[in-house]
Amino acid sequence: MKEHVPLAPYTTFRLGGPARVFFIVHDVDEIKEALSFSHEYSLPILILGSGSNVLITEGGFDGVVIKIELQGITKEENKDGVVYIASAGESWDGLVERACKEGLWGVENLSGIPGTVGAAPIQNIGAYGSELKNTLLWVEALDTTSGDLVRLTAEECQLSYRTSVFKRYRDRYIIVRVAFSLLKSGTPNIAYRDLAARFLGTPPSSPGDIRDAVLTIRSGKFPDLSKEGTAGSFFLNPIVPQEKAIELVKRYPELPHFSAQGGIKLSLAWLLDHALNLKGAHVGGARLYEHQPLVIVTDKTATTSDVLALKEKIFARVRDMFNFSIDTEIRII
Repeated sequence: MKEHVPLAPYTTFRLGGPARVFFIVHDVDEIKEALSFSHEYSLPILILGSGSNVLITEGGFDGVVIKIELQGITKEENKDGVVYIASAGESWDGLVERACKEGLWGVENLSGIPGTVGAAPIQNIGAYGSELKNTLLWVEALDTTSGDLVRLTAEECQLSYRTSVFKRYRDRYIIVRVAFSLLKSGTPNIAYRDLAARFLGTPPSSPGDIRDAVLTIRSGKFPDLSKEGTAGSFFLNPIVPQEKAIELVKRYPELPHFSAQGGIKLSLAWLLDHALNLKGAHVGGARLYEHQPLVIVTDKTATTSDVLALKEKIFARVRDMFNFSIDTEIRII
């Protein structure tokens, strides 16, 4: 246990004030110790993986931050493929890389996403026509209300667009292990436009081919974390009623739109770029990334206040222009 630990180095935005109390945990017993401390002093908790989906304010977190570093991956083979059982602190992209090297299908489209395995189900991470829910078998988690280890099936995780039961009941569950079902032979998922264009006339022969293509595409859309701070896609694509979608497509015939649970999902990146001309918009040291306007990046002069002011500027422009609200994909602490 440490006190008053700066949190900026533990996030990919590299912003934010200190944690009142900070634990790094390597197993379930250490998680329970940290929880016991938080209960004894009536302090709130914040579960932190690699900090790639959070923005922490200058005031920091007046509670107990539990940094998850549980490690280990095991495999169980069956007639169709392999089940990976990965500890929550493992690198998500490290798991994908390993699966692709072993010729296993199912997660290759999710290459290059920063973060830990334990964070992946919380967001139901997705990219390039695929989502985590396509391969998830179960999640093992510590229920902070009972202190018991519980196993939730994929259905019980209630995964949908960038949300889950873990997001709806924030901090009730601390994920410790996740199981994925991967296939020894699979059908390439290259329906997404960027992937389809890359494999035009030459279909991929392995999950590694798709991984290489995804990493190349992502390198052109996302900033280099060694040079700038970011949490990847900052905003959620809006899901609007069909009537609103029809209205906007009439105004902007080239607007990408897709059927989704609850309505029609619109491409916010397209609207920010082509309808509002906001690519590159900035406040202080924070700006919308020139190659992908869903992404906010920060330079070394940026503050959390800059990012939040830019967020509100984007919110207001979208609301004024299109008469609907948008939300953030990242968690603001």
